[in-house]
Amino acid sequence: MKKFALVLPLEQLAAVAEGKLIKIRECTCNAVASLEEADENTVVFFQDTKFEKAFAESKAGIFLIPEKLDLNTLPKRNYILCSKPYFSFLRIVAYFLQSTQKPVKGRDIHPTAIVAESVIIPDNITIAANAVIGENVVLGDYSSIHENVVIKNDVVIGERCCLFPGVIIYSEVQIGCEVSIHAGSVIGSDGFGYIWDGKKHQKIPQVGRVIIEDDVEIGANVSIDRGALGDTIIRKGSKIDNLVQIAHNVEVGEYSILCSQVGIAGSSKVGNNCIFAGQVGIADHVKIGNNVKIGAQSGVPNDIPDNKIVLGYPAIDIGLQRRILASLKELPDMRKYFHRLKKEETNVHS
Repeated sequence: MKKFALVLPLEQLAAVAEGKLIKIRECTCNAVASLEEADENTVVFFQDTKFEKAFAESKAGIFLIPEKLDLNTLPKRNYILCSKPYFSFLRIVAYFLQSTQKPVKGRDIHPTAIVAESVIIPDNITIAANAVIGENVVLGDYSSIHENVVIKNDVVIGERCCLFPGVIIYSEVQIGCEVSIHAGSVIGSDGFGYIWDGKKHQKIPQVGRVIIEDDVEIGANVSIDRGALGDTIIRKGSKIDNLVQIAHNVEVGEYSILCSQVGIAGSSKVGNNCIFAGQVGIADHVKIGNNVKIGAQSGVPNDIPDNKIVLGYPAIDIGLQRRILASLKELPDMRKYFHRLKKEETNVHS
């Protein structure tokens, strides 16, 4: 359960949820929780029938439920009827969270922050302790730069961005609006490029950029390398989990999801609306189509066309891969059967 200082009446909760209020008793709420943890001042949601028992026993103050449910079959309680209860619940959680966050208003620059004179500082900005901002950086209005962030020269950051503690932004990176980058992530480091010259591994200079478009969220300890010549691009709306590695000249399409420990090798292209589960590995120069889903720990050495769901190494159609995996447990018996047949055939011919 998460409690907040803000206390909301049912009518305001219904307005935030964009639903229809069915009120049986007066109530105010200041918390969100699961069905099991809720008390009489808590907002919860219910939409999955497998949680019917928890729903029936919950003590929540108000329930967000699907509008299609028949109220005559439900206990007499406070409800908000919603087309999508979980999405409405998320709006309420976000509304509560806004009440706990200090708004970015005016210039709040900590005295230990080091900000170059050439930096374009907007009217509304927060720059926390020990942040270092280099020459010719452009900072967007209403953005927040947390403790120990380092922003190198010639970086552009859009409006309403948040860089959490310890983020490092290398030079010439471009970041759009409403981008969040969590602690410890490194954006714009050199791509991993070397060539053997007969005596040693000669470094290939990495002179491209990283471009991050609007509404992107990047988790903690993510590394996104700059392009060798062109740019590494993260398109708008994409979400990147913790511990992801994106190599030089990769392009990630719009509204794609990269889960933890995904690794994408250089110059690969990822389409729009893709989902890569944990520990997926993409080889270099691979093209992934739109709406592709890749199961956990899969390895992708070859291109994948649009609208495919794949799994395994090498990643193949998930239906076929599941049949292959199901067959593996039968291999010991199949081996015994094969050897018995082989022995019988030998006896026949002897």
